[in-house]
Amino acid sequence: MQWNLDDIIIEKNIEERIKKFEKLLKILNPKISEKEYKRIILESESLGEEITKINYLPELKEATDQKDEEAKKQKAQARDLYLKYAEVVRVLDHWIKGLEVEGLKRLDDVNANRLFKVVKDLEYGLGRSRMLAKYSLDIKSEEIITHKDTFGLEPLLDLREIIETEQKYKINNKVIETQAELTKLFYSANRETRKQAYLALLIRHKENLNKYNLVYQARVRDWQYESKLRGYKNAISQRNIGNDVSNKTIEVLLKTCKDNRNIFQELFKLKAKKLGLKKLERWDVYAPIKTKERKVTWEEAKETVLTSFDSFWPDFGKKARLIIEEKHIDLLPSPGKRSGAFCATITPKITPYVLLNFTGTERDILVLAHELGHAVHSLMANKHFGSTQQAGLPLAETASTLGELMVFNKMLKQETDKEIKRSLVWSKLGDAYATILRQNYFVLFEIQAFEAIKKGVTGEELSQIYFKNLKEQFGESVEIDENFKYEWAYISHIFETPFYCYAYNFGELLSYCLYSRYLAEGNGFIKVIEKILSSGGAVNPTKLLKDMGIDIESEKFWQSGFQVIKEWMVMVN
Repeated sequence: MQWNLDDIIIEKNIEERIKKFEKLLKILNPKISEKEYKRIILESESLGEEITKINYLPELKEATDQKDEEAKKQKAQARDLYLKYAEVVRVLDHWIKGLEVEGLKRLDDVNANRLFKVVKDLEYGLGRSRMLAKYSLDIKSEEIITHKDTFGLEPLLDLREIIETEQKYKINNKVIETQAELTKLFYSANRETRKQAYLALLIRHKENLNKYNLVYQARVRDWQYESKLRGYKNAISQRNIGNDVSNKTIEVLLKTCKDNRNIFQELFKLKAKKLGLKKLERWDVYAPIKTKERKVTWEEAKETVLTSFDSFWPDFGKKARLIIEEKHIDLLPSPGKRSGAFCATITPKITPYVLLNFTGTERDILVLAHELGHAVHSLMANKHFGSTQQAGLPLAETASTLGELMVFNKMLKQETDKEIKRSLVWSKLGDAYATILRQNYFVLFEIQAFEAIKKGVTGEELSQIYFKNLKEQFGESVEIDENFKYEWAYISHIFETPFYCYAYNFGELLSYCLYSRYLAEGNGFIKVIEKILSSGGAVNPTKLLKDMGIDIESEKFWQSGFQVIKEWMVMVN
């Protein structure tokens, strides 16, 4: 099953529209009529959606074939067009923020409040951009940064992906073409297979460490310089402010997860006993607690996920079906296809696209649930404009992790065999570790790596920092082979989107809270979940959640999520 990209219809003569829009902006002034202002702002949103489509199309083509030269050509053309658009829309952006724009009168607060009310869906975002104007640079400097990112940083990150995609792996004289085929072996029932799979991955990244290190250091130094230039308190605060959450929220989240590492350490000691081992080694962390691996067909996986969504909330299942019915899913791994999985939201008018690397494991069922959860989230928020459809990163993982919980709980409820039921819980506990503690320590590593790179550091020294983090994370519960110090080079998020990974532990713990309340309060709580997911990025997430009785700046709230994990541990003990 390959996705059908024909639904991304590219408008012709977009350059002409950009030129007309540039002329239209000349009428901007603080006393502009609400009708004229609305005309400008709606054209800005419409034009932005067209540019998004033009940029996404070659990205999606390239995701399934890294060697697609036509896609690379289209990507370069799309970047050029984006720069022309960005140069024009930057004038509107600066004017809205109340900054100086040559040839235009500065927008004062009174008239800003008057105009922002004209399009209700954009009111919060426009007001917020005005509050954050202090982090903006002058128009010429912003233009330079956009060009630098487009022609310097983005191709560098593309190069990293090409290097990783072209890596081949060898296990017992068998060549494995794709990373997806390799990483599924991390969950093999055979211990030696798991070990060889991990070593094959890590040794390849070690061999290319100089390349990965070069890309990462360039990425970090670029982020650091821009953070300093814009006046952010530190590197991670740039991400937090972009996510519309306070530094305190993320500090409390990171600390609470770190303080609860002993829960997972106890889990690994318990798992060692269950497997008949004195101590787990790192490649045993995701070992299944069963002797036989079951092959899952696509039809089985699809049925399990969709019926679980239906049971939770029929509209959730209905929206998930759209992705499959409209052929917006690319299913199987293939040479040249990027590894992992993702959901791409193009515009509110286009059903999202989902990329998978389905290999027929039981774990693939939860990956499908996760990505379809993302897609449902986007569809629930498609009444918004393109700029407000998607929630910030912390809430972006809420529907996806909820989707996984729905599937897991239904599988658990339907299973009558006690041993199989326990194995399902063991698997879920492994996922909880991977989504909460592991992601938390990625961010802690990033914070340390950013400081180390300021002072100067080699790839090997970065690897030692990562290894020290692993030792703290696992304590005495797991033996860690030294090759795992190169694992950081495999974590694509830290290259592509610094400090992204706290979105996972944020979303996982939040979804535990929401799902627990749903189980306690019944279908009436669906309205609360619907409001959260349908709000997109049009409201402040902290206020949105506080209105639901959730205080994300409180350690007590985050701590409550670990109670769910403790309950699961009782089930397997």
